[in-house]
Amino acid sequence: MPRIWWIAVLQLAALVTAVGLATSRLGLVVHELVGHGGATLAVGGAVTDVQLFWFAGGWIRFEATGGELVIALGGILIEAVVGAGLWFALARRTSLGGKIARAIGAALVLHGTWYLATGTWHGYGDGVKLHHELGDAKWLVAIPAALVTLTAAYVAARSILGTLAATIPGTRGARLTGLVIALVLAGGLQLGLAVGEVRLRRDATYAQTMRPEGDRVVARELAQWTADQARQGVAPTDEARAEMQRRLAQRHTTFPFAIVLAVLTVLAVGAGGWASVRSQGALAATIEGSLLVRCGLVAVGSVTLVIAIDLLFH
Repeated sequence: MPRIWWIAVLQLAALVTAVGLATSRLGLVVHELVGHGGATLAVGGAVTDVQLFWFAGGWIRFEATGGELVIALGGILIEAVVGAGLWFALARRTSLGGKIARAIGAALVLHGTWYLATGTWHGYGDGVKLHHELGDAKWLVAIPAALVTLTAAYVAARSILGTLAATIPGTRGARLTGLVIALVLAGGLQLGLAVGEVRLRRDATYAQTMRPEGDRVVARELAQWTADQARQGVAPTDEARAEMQRRLAQRHTTFPFAIVLAVLTVLAVGAGGWASVRSQGALAATIEGSLLVRCGLVAVGSVTLVIAIDLLFH
C-alpha cells in the first residue's frame, strides 16, 4: 500500500520529538549531575542543591574551596566526550536507529561547544568564569569552540537528514517540504515546553545564571546611578531611568556573537542537509513502528527521570 504523505510527516515529527526529548533530558542529567556534580566531588567539594527543569535547563549549587573553573566546565566537557564517543563508536552503523544515535552524538558536541562559545563571549552560564578570566582574549576560546559547533552542525545534518527525508514519499521537493514541516513541528513543541516552563517557574537563580554579563553591568550601573540621584535628593522618573538604561546599554554594546553563530549554524545545518538529501537520491527509508515505540518509551522515561531527580531535591 502506498504511504500517505501527511501520515509519514507526522510519524517523522513524532520520531524527532521523541529523540529530541530523550537527548535533551538525558543530556541535562549528564551535564548537571555527572559533569558539574562529578567535577565538584573530584575537587573535594559538595553538591548542596540541584534544580532540573522538566523540559528546559538546570543548575547545581555547590560548596568548594577551589577548582571552580573545573566545575564550571565539567558539564560541557562530559557532553563533548560522550558525544564524540557516540559518533565514532557508531561510525559503521547504517540502520536508521544507528544513524540517529550517531547524529545524537554530534548534537551533544554541538550543544556543548555552542554553550562554551557563546557563554565565554557574552559571559553567561558555564562560560562566565572564562569570560572574566580571559577578558579581551575570550576569542581564543569562543572562536575555536564556534568552529567545532559549525562542524558538528554540518556533519550531524549530513549524516541523518537525507535518511529522515527518505521516510517521506514523493518527489525530492515533497520530501524536503515534509522534512522541514516535521522538524518545525518537533522543534516548536520542545521549544514551547522549555520556554513555557521557564516563564512559569520564574527561577531567579536560573535567570541570573543565564543573564549575559553586559546586562548585569547595565543593571549594576543603573542601580548605582539611581542611588546617586537619591543621595542628591532627586527622584528619577520612569522616563529618566529608561533613558539612562538606554545610554548604558549603548555604552556596553558587544558584538552579537550568539546571533551570528546561530545564523551560521542554521546555514551549516542547511548545507549538510542538502548534501545528505542529494546523496540519498531516490532511495526510500521506513520508520518502523518498533523504532517509534522504543524512542517514545525512552523519551517518556527520560522526562520521568528528570522529574524524579528534581522532586528528590525539593
